[in-house]
Amino acid sequence: MTNDQSSPAGQEQTIAWLTLAGGTPITSSDGDDIGKVHRVIADEEKDIFSGVTFKSGLIEQERFVPAAMIERLTTERVLLNRDAAAAQDTIEPYPE
Repeated sequence: MTNDQSSPAGQEQTIAWLTLAGGTPITSSDGDDIGKVHRVIADEEKDIFSGVTFKSGLIEQERFVPAAMIERLTTERVLLNRDAAAAQDTIEPYPE
């Protein structure tokens, strides 16, 4: 077995935030692709997951998805608990 995050036979498996990789797709509850994980925002010492950031374009500012908007982290994607329209309306730029 390899050390990558793909699951057997394409089955998604829930993962801990510590194993979430950059580049993982972020998907709305209605199946739209929102972007790909750029950074995981967390305090590893206190084991507190705050959320993830993403950029949907080359020039676009990094945006923040808080943990409260995330339904599930899997080997294949970050699944949001909002549809695409609601996600776009509520996801804010990430302060640098």
